[in-house]
Amino acid sequence: MSEWREVKLGEIVKIISGGTPKTNVKEYWNGDIPWLSVVDFNNTNRYVYNTEKSITNKGLNESSTKILKKGQLIISARGTVGALAQLGRDMAFNQSCYGLDAISEFTFNDYLYYLVKWAINKLKQQTHGAVFDTITRETFDYIDVLLPPLSEQKVIASVLGSLDDKIDLLHRNNQTLEAIAETIFRQWFIEEADKFDKCLFGDEFDIVMGQSPPGNTYNEVGDGIVFFQGRSDFGFRFPTERVYCTSPKRIAKRFDVLLSVRAPVGDINMAMEECCIGRGLAAIRHKKGYTSYAYYKVKSLQDEFDVFEREGTVFGAVSKNDLKSIKTTMPSEKLVRKFEDVVSPIDSQIYFNTLQIRTLQSLRNALLPKLITGEIRVPV
Repeated sequence: MSEWREVKLGEIVKIISGGTPKTNVKEYWNGDIPWLSVVDFNNTNRYVYNTEKSITNKGLNESSTKILKKGQLIISARGTVGALAQLGRDMAFNQSCYGLDAISEFTFNDYLYYLVKWAINKLKQQTHGAVFDTITRETFDYIDVLLPPLSEQKVIASVLGSLDDKIDLLHRNNQTLEAIAETIFRQWFIEEADKFDKCLFGDEFDIVMGQSPPGNTYNEVGDGIVFFQGRSDFGFRFPTERVYCTSPKRIAKRFDVLLSVRAPVGDINMAMEECCIGRGLAAIRHKKGYTSYAYYKVKSLQDEFDVFEREGTVFGAVSKNDLKSIKTTMPSEKLVRKFEDVVSPIDSQIYFNTLQIRTLQSLRNALLPKLITGEIRVPV
């Protein structure tokens, strides 16, 4: 490894600051320029393509935000520290993040992504701040990394990138499949809603409100049952397992719909297996067990959940009675069963794609530190 050299992370990367246009100026918002915040990339995905919010050219030109180019990196630097992604398109970004661009004399962005990903825990250890954990520009100067020759960097990035490319392909396949199922649901149950009997949400679904177990029963080593605390655990369709508990209070069954009931209200996922749910979640279950129908039905009620958000609730929370009293419609069981027959194979493919994604992620995560530190060498 004599050709590898130790450098400071800050020596090989250009750090770019972001900003936020004034939120009270309507002309700055809802334009054609995606505007990144940590909520858009606080997940396990390498690439970020879309954002919740967008800005106009006027918002860009009259604020401190900047445009990051496709391929450059974004890292969260304040509050939620260490979320990392590579841009799939040009985007602006806020001041709680840094843009990162490789200095070409030393490295390139595809390799820098994996180098920073490996160094995330070191960056987190250097955080400071009285209220929020924060990393600064100087934080990168404290991080020592080993840097192989560019030729070896390219091979390492190719090995890890091939896994992430497959993961990204499966993610996009899942999004396409879900969009197809949503289209079917909308055509059958929303566009034809006036043909169905009116009912309340509680007439069609059972609801289990979450309750957090004692804090001393939590662990991250897989002891007990998986525990989801709230929407922060959510991913695409299924939540990410992070915490377990040995004394669960409230249980969600496999393929129950998980609904966030504390602000922001209305995000949904689905339980991959039996799990414990905290007070930030409710488990929604169709009374006759139609899991695909339940997922897309709850997802279709976003406007109702937005009403709770706008009008305000006690401590930003939605109660069981709030959910049960939502006005909706109840189609015939024959139609629901037909939908289940058509859409269940689509949802099954999403499920198996997700299992494959997690297998590939585990392989990538196992290889990453060994390749980045030279413990495993790859031929150039």
